[in-house]
Amino acid sequence: MKQKEDETLESLLMGRGSIFQKRKGYRFSIDALILADFVACRQASARNKKNIHYADLGTGSGIIPILLFKWKQNLTGYGVEIQERLADMAERNIRLHHLEDRFKILHMNLVSLPDRFTEGSFDWITINPPYRRLHSGRLNPNPEKALARHEISVTLEGICSVMAHLLRVKGKAYIIYPASRLADLISQLRQEGLEPKCLKPVYPKPGERAVWILVEAACGGGSGLTVENPLYVEDKEGKYSEQIEQIFLWKFDD
Repeated sequence: MKQKEDETLESLLMGRGSIFQKRKGYRFSIDALILADFVACRQASARNKKNIHYADLGTGSGIIPILLFKWKQNLTGYGVEIQERLADMAERNIRLHHLEDRFKILHMNLVSLPDRFTEGSFDWITINPPYRRLHSGRLNPNPEKALARHEISVTLEGICSVMAHLLRVKGKAYIIYPASRLADLISQLRQEGLEPKCLKPVYPKPGERAVWILVEAACGGGSGLTVENPLYVEDKEGKYSEQIEQIFLWKFDD
């Protein structure tokens, strides 16, 4: 698989495979790994069920579907990426892991997905969306990072509307979002008929405030919310916590 000049080929989780990443610009970080692990933990009982149709919105390098497809063999679906260079890199990463027959990359704005897919087309959706409103905070001068972090091409309202269209009844959306915007997220999800079913706070380390919140929402689900035990990225000494070390080991089949 050809590596481009602005990319690196890096080891993926304990040396089990590789992945292309940008030298500069968008690079996946630990929040993507945490989200993939959250899905795997919440859907542990679905491992042996029939084919599950899945979409990763704003797929970036394709890291989240790559991890999930290595964990679950009967997953099929699409990754959606608006940035052409990232979509090209994601497609090559999918081929690098021999997943091209099960997972396709679509280079498009996710707001156009309702024109391509009928209502209720997917069982699961994952998304690590832009977390800053367009006019809040300094806009990153790197366009890839700016699109990934700010609501330039899509808003939270637009994301929730699209997910509500794509998910079948009782289908699940999995989201990682800043804890400071949890009220906005829950309000918008419920407005679109996506009922939050599980929350898991993520803390940098014990004694600090939560930075992220993991959310599982069900399309057309009834009320009833579980708040799981928190995840700590680091321990009190500043080393990766045992929880994060377990995520690094991941749930590969080999």
